[in-house]
Amino acid sequence: MDGEASKQVVLDYLAAQGRGDGEAMAALLADDVQWRPPQSVPLGQPTGREAVMQTMAEAGARFFDLPTMKVDVKWIIAEGDKVVIRQSATAKATNGNDYQNEYIWVYVVRDGRIAEIEEHVDSKRFADIVLT
Repeated sequence: MDGEASKQVVLDYLAAQGRGDGEAMAALLADDVQWRPPQSVPLGQPTGREAVMQTMAEAGARFFDLPTMKVDVKWIIAEGDKVVIRQSATAKATNGNDYQNEYIWVYVVRDGRIAEIEEHVDSKRFADIVLT
């Protein structure tokens, strides 16, 4: 896929995520999608659409009051099948703390669906705010 087509797939995925539309999100993930969150965050590395969707849903509910989550996309770069996004996120953590962090997400799109999701975040900051 070219960069613009890959970028559109990821933007559609983010829009579905923002609306809480799990069905639309799942439709944009490859059957064998892999999610690689930071190793220091206790989520493992789920593989497969169902495992990724389930882990994301459980992690979101475990760590954050999801209606308070706000995501601001700072920039997007797309080349071929790769899309890189820098964004910030704020939310109320389930422990009551105010959360703010910066993220880099790397997506690989294959055959019109997201095949890989790689998450980069300040995991110490995450732990200090969310896991205390």
